Amino acid sequence: MNQITAYAPATLANFNVGYDVLGLSLNDIGDEVELRFNGTEENNIIKMINGDGLPVDRDKNCCSVVIRKMQEAQNKFTGVDIIITKGFAAGSGLGSSSASSAAAAYGYNKLIGNSYSNKELVAFAAEGERVACGTAHIDNVAPSILGGIVLSKGNKASDLIELPLLENLYAVTLFPDIKVKTSDARKILNDTIDLKTLTQQVSLMGAFVASLYEKDMELFSESLKDLVVEPMRSLLIPKFNELKNAAHENNALAFGISGSGPSVFAIAKNKEHASNIQQALEDVYKDLNIKIQTRKHLLCKQSGARILNK
Repeated sequence: MNQITAYAPATLANFNVGYDVLGLSLNDIGDEVELRFNGTEENNIIKMINGDGLPVDRDKNCCSVVIRKMQEAQNKFTGVDIIITKGFAAGSGLGSSSASSAAAAYGYNKLIGNSYSNKELVAFAAEGERVACGTAHIDNVAPSILGGIVLSKGNKASDLIELPLLENLYAVTLFPDIKVKTSDARKILNDTIDLKTLTQQVSLMGAFVASLYEKDMELFSESLKDLVVEPMRSLLIPKFNELKNAAHENNALAFGISGSGPSVFAIAKNKEHASNIQQALEDVYKDLNIKIQTRKHLLCKQSGARILNK
């Protein structure tokens, strides 16, 4: 095998109750990374599709950095030419750099004969996050590779916990075309949290995990509340409270900020509710001079990185 194309999905990071440790894959939107052995020891970005402004320097692009880390770990430098096709906007809060990093790691691993398990690939993919935004976060790359909901209690493969997913749920995402830098979204957060709030948030996280194993939709909905990050980051998103109210008025099980924003998400228990929520969110922005993109996503466990037949 000399050539392969891998796909990895967008993700919702934090998922309200799990700041920096919880993520959910979206399956139906993502990035494609095509890899082809080039007969050298260098990795080259030869084409970037729908990625205007993203770096193509091999030392700055997340895909080539991830692949180089894998080559260094094996001490085998079999170079590849790389074509990246972006399936959604960078800076959306839906894990753009993570999807590319995950696809690169997954695809290169297949190309060299599956040297690593999928969980082992997460640490390599996180190096793409390091070059893209300064820190090797894994809350996006883990679900992008593994699919479904992933809880990360550390950076090792054994620290990744694949949680069950309630059946037939939909996510509705709204991406307003505004700029929210991850670094700025982090700066706005407090360095400390009061004990009462911490206790409440920890209990909500526990209840959320329990709801998945018990298949308790009501507990799932009651637990998905962000008491720590949302109060501050919501200030960066126009009409956030109106969006949240519109979602809940249309039977949303949960509503929150995806990653560092500006995208927001709602969870619906069926397709009909998802369609109603999508329309309600669009109506909130109809009088604003801000372009938006909205989507419905059927959530499923088998939604991680995969190889495409081309």
